[in-house]
Amino acid sequence: MNKYFVITFAMLPIIVIAGVILLNVFGRDYGPPPKAEGTEKELAMYLEVREIMLTRYDGDLEPEKLMDGALEGLSETPRDPYTHINVPIDAAAQKTALAGRFFGIGVSINANEDGSIWIRGAVRDGPADKAGVKANDVIFSVDGKSCLGQSYEATQARIRGEEGTKVRLSVLRGGDPKNGTDPKAQKLDIEVTRGEIISWSVHNERIFEREGRKLGYVRVSDFHDNTFEPQLKDAVSSLTRGGAQGLVLDLRQNGGGKVDVATAMVDAFVKEKDALIVFTRSRNERNRKDDREARTRDEQAITDLPLVILVDRNSASATEIVTGALKDMGRALVVGERSFGKGIVQNIITLKTDPGYSINVTTTQYFTPLGRRVHNSSENDIGGPRTSWHQWPYGFEGRTPRAGGIRPHIEIPYRDLPELKLVARRLTLEESRLPQQAILDNDYDKEAWNAEDRMLEAALNILAGKPVNVRD
Repeated sequence: MNKYFVITFAMLPIIVIAGVILLNVFGRDYGPPPKAEGTEKELAMYLEVREIMLTRYDGDLEPEKLMDGALEGLSETPRDPYTHINVPIDAAAQKTALAGRFFGIGVSINANEDGSIWIRGAVRDGPADKAGVKANDVIFSVDGKSCLGQSYEATQARIRGEEGTKVRLSVLRGGDPKNGTDPKAQKLDIEVTRGEIISWSVHNERIFEREGRKLGYVRVSDFHDNTFEPQLKDAVSSLTRGGAQGLVLDLRQNGGGKVDVATAMVDAFVKEKDALIVFTRSRNERNRKDDREARTRDEQAITDLPLVILVDRNSASATEIVTGALKDMGRALVVGERSFGKGIVQNIITLKTDPGYSINVTTTQYFTPLGRRVHNSSENDIGGPRTSWHQWPYGFEGRTPRAGGIRPHIEIPYRDLPELKLVARRLTLEESRLPQQAILDNDYDKEAWNAEDRMLEAALNILAGKPVNVRD
């Protein structure tokens, strides 16, 4: 028999078997079309797509990542940047941030590209400072597990923990602070006992003098559980004891936070009882039963000093509740730029099927006491309140400011993007409770620290009774 035919016939069973396997794999039937309708059909479709992705995708996939992606897709369907799913790490981080306190080691950090953590400085007398951690140390391992190639959020979560527990940091000292593998650096292991860390949102209270008058200044960067009480109350009390005859409340670059904290702040500046602070009206009939209004509770106030509020294009959400209410009530003069225009309310709903997940969902809109709608609902509104200067440079490069937000009594817009960047950077630097040498470690930050602030100067001049030239 011809050798060719022998080989061919010998291989036929193998070819047939391989063909059956290939038909089963590449022509696999994932089950008959589901007979269910509505929600059951949608769930069946999800399971079918999940199976296809896990068995056919040319690459590595983690099943839990598919679920996260599906949930993200559901929450992103309305194209509302404020409605989104929070996967467990994000949900925990959000809960911690809004609480204003957590347990950790007390450091200011930057994420490096290689996954290592650059320590900008340690809070004076905090857990890390007491353990010997220094500015420009680089964390490359936490409890023996490398940070390299890991996400910033995951490493941050490992550093934090229960009060009184210990964490072992492996750090590089004396090398490039942006390099977690610098061979020139000294390697050290430092054990730190975690302690309570207060998240500060009230900063830089101080007294200015103008025309023989003492004028208080305080900045609020966000609204957490501890923002108003004790932080703002203590700051205003300190300024009052220092002889302040007027007060500047700086809410620039404040992206918002908890609504109940914002309404408590308004109540604290107003002596009238039962005055309307804010009210909500939903377009969704199912939500209208939950529409609410907030009013002042009593005739007490933490101060009756003349008040000027500073806002800019990144003042949003809860900030606009405070500004809009105190403006409508005639309690404060508003100076700066028109605020961002985020006048919608999100509920944070924990999922019953997995409490590790939560969803932020827009449920209603709010209005100032005089019925002014804060939110800008333009179809071009595709972004949330910006937390950094470079994300929303409207008014420059030919772009037009949006119509929403709270309009100041006295408008003093930033002249250009460089001015906005410098002021925003200085405000960020002032939030740090680290020594100046730890935060002013480059020429740009030094320039920002000493940058001209026309809005603040105008506010102080107003309280001092001096004329203000908004073109300055």
